[in-house]
Amino acid sequence: MNRIRLIVSDLHLSRGRYLSDRTKNILEDFIHDREFSEFLQYYSSGDYATVPVELILNGDIFDLLQMDTFGVHTHLITERSVVRNLQRIVKGHPEFFEALRVFVKQPGKSLVYVVGNHDVGMLWDQPRAFLKEVCEAHIEFRDISYEFDGIYVEHGQQYEGFARFDPNRPFLTRGLPEPVLNLPWGSQFVAVCLPKIKQQRPHIDKTRPFQTFVRWAFLHDFFWSLKTVGVALNFVFQTLLFKNRFQVRGGVQNTFALLKEVTIYPNYDKVAMKILDSRPDLHIVIFGHTHILRFRQHKEGKLYINEGTWSEVTSLDLSDYGTRTRLTYVLAETHDSEQQAGEKTTKAQLKEWKGRWKPETDVL
Repeated sequence: MNRIRLIVSDLHLSRGRYLSDRTKNILEDFIHDREFSEFLQYYSSGDYATVPVELILNGDIFDLLQMDTFGVHTHLITERSVVRNLQRIVKGHPEFFEALRVFVKQPGKSLVYVVGNHDVGMLWDQPRAFLKEVCEAHIEFRDISYEFDGIYVEHGQQYEGFARFDPNRPFLTRGLPEPVLNLPWGSQFVAVCLPKIKQQRPHIDKTRPFQTFVRWAFLHDFFWSLKTVGVALNFVFQTLLFKNRFQVRGGVQNTFALLKEVTIYPNYDKVAMKILDSRPDLHIVIFGHTHILRFRQHKEGKLYINEGTWSEVTSLDLSDYGTRTRLTYVLAETHDSEQQAGEKTTKAQLKEWKGRWKPETDVL
């Protein structure tokens, strides 16, 4: 019997495309609710109506880090604030969540959620219970990774020091009225500083390679660049050096290692190959997190795939220059082996959802 699995990541849903006064929400990266709804409709009807289909949400589905709490962008994220922001996300994306509800109610359709760094708040029980209530269905949650039929799925933040959370100590409780997330340094920067910077230059976290963008900014946007560097350095001094505002472990020695990781955006090719070499039972590794599409063959029958993002990406690389959005995902299909009874074979393909033809779409 065939079984289909769809893997998507890095949707980054926030409060919705428009705020309550109908002005554009600059911090919203996901504007493809209609396309996502059509995507799930396609894989739950027609030829797929009677086929078991599992949707794997591979991290950073919700951008809980960059959402404010009563107008304040803070690193002090509690379980209550995560639920409150999930409520705002649901309100801002009714079509998205209606699509999830309809999908999981179909026979043989299921949902798996792998936690990423932007939605690390989904480690808590109450946000998970709230999402199950919204979807009106069971959801299987995985804190870090998910394995099936020789395929390893992980968001990927655990391989970066500035984004890695501690699975043994995900929450801070000592001396606090209620637990807060034990955020790594990079996540604290995303929660506190990045939203303010994006309000001035929304494209800053959507441009690759980042080193090229930094050089371009200093040449063509000098005064803003200088101001932004000052904000970043002030954050570094307060966190990693003086530690007078945030709870961050480590000293000056690993400060520069963290900054080096931030400036060199990873592609995870070597990480994936290492996993494939160390695990003979695996033949495919799937990551998200980097927003960079990858389809690499390591050895015969061994693949690394990165499903990319549904958010806008601007490439400054001449080989791929321009701003574009690609609704990419991984389609993994498992079926019984014809050569040997009881064995299964799985193949995975990197695909792009083109959607249905539509005569118009919003520009602003």
